[in-house]
Amino acid sequence: MNLDEIRIKEHAGLITSDTSTNQFSFFVIPLNNRIGAEKDDYVMVDHPVYGEKCPLLAVVRDIKNYMEVVGTTISERAVRTVSVCDIIGYVDLRNSEKGALQRSPVSPNPGGKVYLPYSEFLEDVFTRTLDGKQFKTTLHLGKLASHASSKKGEIRPLNYFFDADEFAKQHFLITGMSSVGKTYTATVIVEELANKTGKPIVILDSFGEYTTIGTANESLKDMVEKGILPRDKYPFNFNVLIYAVHPDEVKGTLEEQGVTHENDSKYIIKPIPQQWTEPSKETFSEIESKLSKDVKPNQVTVINSNGLQLTERRALFTRFVEALCSCRAKKSIEPFVLIVEENKALEEEVLKKIASEGRKMGISMCLLTQHPAEIDGLVMSQMGTQFMSRTTTGTDLECLRNFTGENVQFLSQLRTGEWIVNGMTLIQPTRISIRDRYSLCSK
Repeated sequence: MNLDEIRIKEHAGLITSDTSTNQFSFFVIPLNNRIGAEKDDYVMVDHPVYGEKCPLLAVVRDIKNYMEVVGTTISERAVRTVSVCDIIGYVDLRNSEKGALQRSPVSPNPGGKVYLPYSEFLEDVFTRTLDGKQFKTTLHLGKLASHASSKKGEIRPLNYFFDADEFAKQHFLITGMSSVGKTYTATVIVEELANKTGKPIVILDSFGEYTTIGTANESLKDMVEKGILPRDKYPFNFNVLIYAVHPDEVKGTLEEQGVTHENDSKYIIKPIPQQWTEPSKETFSEIESKLSKDVKPNQVTVINSNGLQLTERRALFTRFVEALCSCRAKKSIEPFVLIVEENKALEEEVLKKIASEGRKMGISMCLLTQHPAEIDGLVMSQMGTQFMSRTTTGTDLECLRNFTGENVQFLSQLRTGEWIVNGMTLIQPTRISIRDRYSLCSK
């Protein structure tokens, strides 16, 4: 990789005398095409030992202005701008597996030049595993808070991607107060998985919010037609099976969006018999037999319990999940992703079982909740990646502090659609804005 391909030739500043292995500051030099490095932007410096072949990356945490005397009198003053940066690691371009971020055991040299890396380089780095291998399948979930210049000179926000293979190896938590977009974010994740992996997906849908997930909206169609998005990545050719307490209401929702059950073969709607909410060996065997045939690759299976009371809904969902686990134990269905809309949707012991044993069984759970503090500690400890949005309750914030560290202070300030993402495969908590959904909204 040529150095001209990874960094803007204009340098953004000079490192001050105060450096460490975790952070450094630099005097900002205004650039020709922008004010300079802004908060949340990524900057780059030469490695203090290995030089320019191992660029060290950092993210701007804060920007400070101060006034200094530049002449012989106090009236001769100038304002200096200093950016404070957190070091996230360095990229070793000498190796055949280029792009893996590694932690640096040494601090950058004072007085060294600070550069702005190109967006292409940054997105290449952020779509690699910890051992430097490129993601086989990238899930495009949104935009970072950072901006960078492309090689063509365009300044744009950086795309945020996740590795589909890593998703299948862990559990996810989506948490935030009401109306911050938890279901919306889960829908984006389902769209990416369904379009790009074909992995079976099962959704425990309490209020009928996922009914139209299989139909592309006009925005996606337009972007595909214009070549902005590749057709092969977003074909929307996966099937949708909906088990519903009130199937006629589901059909009505689809018809309101211009989709009719009869003329669109991708939708299959089946009624949920009342006896399925009642615990019995006969009922369990019937559900297990149905799911072993119905949960398939290239399909999203939605369990729509809209119209049931909480206790009835919990009983229904619990029976479904127990039957799914039995199917996986018998290998009658393939490994799948389970979307759980609320921790109270399942009996606690079943939720614990999925959290502690699910990955070994081939079940990756995405759990949504308003109040993470109410979730059992065993379950929380198994959430490998966390999407955290606006949270204001003290006990919930204290619970999330374990994941965010100092970033917990920003959770109460996030807007709808903004998230702090943290996980085992991420160097540090990262702030993102979720992308627009590509499927029609049910409500």
